[in-house]
Amino acid sequence: MLSKSAIELGVIGAVGEFLIFNHFMPPVIDVRANQPNNSEIEKSERTALMVGTGFAILLTVFSPGRYETFSIAAGALVGIDFAFKHANAVHPATGSIHRAGEEQSLYSVPDYENDPGEYEGASGY
Repeated sequence: MLSKSAIELGVIGAVGEFLIFNHFMPPVIDVRANQPNNSEIEKSERTALMVGTGFAILLTVFSPGRYETFSIAAGALVGIDFAFKHANAVHPATGSIHRAGEEQSLYSVPDYENDPGEYEGASGY
């Protein structure tokens, strides 16, 4: 049987997780507008994740129905953290995910300086 007070504490914990991430991180839209894999955003996200995990554990210890409270608070923590990790991985121009160290452009541009004769007069003008 589900404990009503445990569920209420879980919902309060979920709101607390949101407020913790709201304190440590900029809005998701601002994270997504930056270049992907920003190290400062990753550090802030990691700090928010550690504080949020500590908060969920502390809340669970003082809850009468530990499983329900932990499930709700930790589920909110995982969901919020995923939203920020995804936003930090998406390139704003392409809307696709790039791994750390991966080339940030879709197509390489030909090197016109090394072989300019091949491209002269190609347009017919």
